[in-house]
Amino acid sequence: MHNFRCAVSLVINVVIATSLITVSLHSRSDPVLTIKHYQDHSRYKFGLAVLGLVLNRSGVAYQLTAPDSGINEGRGERLVILGNLDLEFMSTTPEREKYMIAVKIPIYSGLLGARLLLVNKSDKKAFSHVRNIEELRSFVGGHGLHWGDLPVYAANHLPVQTSATYDTLFKMLKGRRFNYFHRGISEIWGELSQHEADLTIADNVFLFYPHPVYFFVTKSKPELAKQIEKGFKIALTDGSYKQLFDSEYKDLIQKAQLGSRKLIVLKNPVNPPCTPPIDTHWWAPEKFKVQLSQTSRDTNCSRPDTETNTSSDQQ
Repeated sequence: MHNFRCAVSLVINVVIATSLITVSLHSRSDPVLTIKHYQDHSRYKFGLAVLGLVLNRSGVAYQLTAPDSGINEGRGERLVILGNLDLEFMSTTPEREKYMIAVKIPIYSGLLGARLLLVNKSDKKAFSHVRNIEELRSFVGGHGLHWGDLPVYAANHLPVQTSATYDTLFKMLKGRRFNYFHRGISEIWGELSQHEADLTIADNVFLFYPHPVYFFVTKSKPELAKQIEKGFKIALTDGSYKQLFDSEYKDLIQKAQLGSRKLIVLKNPVNPPCTPPIDTHWWAPEKFKVQLSQTSRDTNCSRPDTETNTSSDQQ
C-alpha cells in the first residue's frame, strides 16, 4: 500500500513539477498568471494536478498560490465569490453556478459519487447486514457542513451529523457521534491509513449518486474559465487526463471491488436542471455500467444534451 501511494504521489508531483517548468519556459516572454485558491489540503491533490495539466494544455504560464493559514470550504467559497480568490473545485449546485463561473467538465469523472462507508471496527458486523437504503437509514452518517451534496442525504431520508471542519469528522466518528462516514473511493484509502487503528471500511455496500465536481472561477475572471475549459478539452482528447486519472485511481477502484458489493443508488436533487451527463462507463464495474450511466443522466431535462461548456449565466 505504501509503495503504491508513493508511486501515485510521484506521478502527481511530476504533473505539478511540469506545471512549474511551464511557468519558467513562458516567463521570459509571457506574463505569469497568478491563480489564488484555498484548497491546499492533501485531499485536493488530484484536483490541483488536473488544474496544472489543463492549464499546461491551454498554454497558460501560471503560478498557484494559497493562503498561509487553512480555511474551510464555506469561507473559501465566499472569498471566491467576492473575487478575493480566483477559483475552487466543488460539487455543483444551482447557487454555485449562479455566483461563479462553472467549467462543466467533471474533474473526477463522477468517481466521487461512488461512496464507501468508513466505520468503527466494532461496527463492521452490524454494517454487514445492510443491503438497501431502508436498512441504512437505521444508522447516522457524518457529513461536512459546507459540502454541496449535504442535501442528497436529507432528500434520501438518511440522518446525518455535520461539522464545518474536515478533521473533526473523524474524531466524531471515533467518538460515536455518528455511525459511518461516507467517503469517495478516491479518498478513503488514504484516510484509512491515518486512522486504521480504530476504523475500517464496510465491505458489503457502496452508495452512488451523480456528483459532478467542477472548477468554479470567480466572475471577474471569465478568461481564466475559458482557458481551463480549453485545456481540459485538449487533455480529454489527447488522453493525458485519462492517464493522470488512471495513475491515481485505477488500482484503488480495483481494490474497492465494487462489483462484489450491493449498490445503493441515491437521488441527487442538488444538481441544477439539465446538468450534463457524467461518463462513468470506463471505471464502473461491468454489472453496474448501465445503471450508473442511467443514474448519471438528468431524465427530467427537456432539452437534448449539449456540449460541455463554461457557464456564467445568472439564474
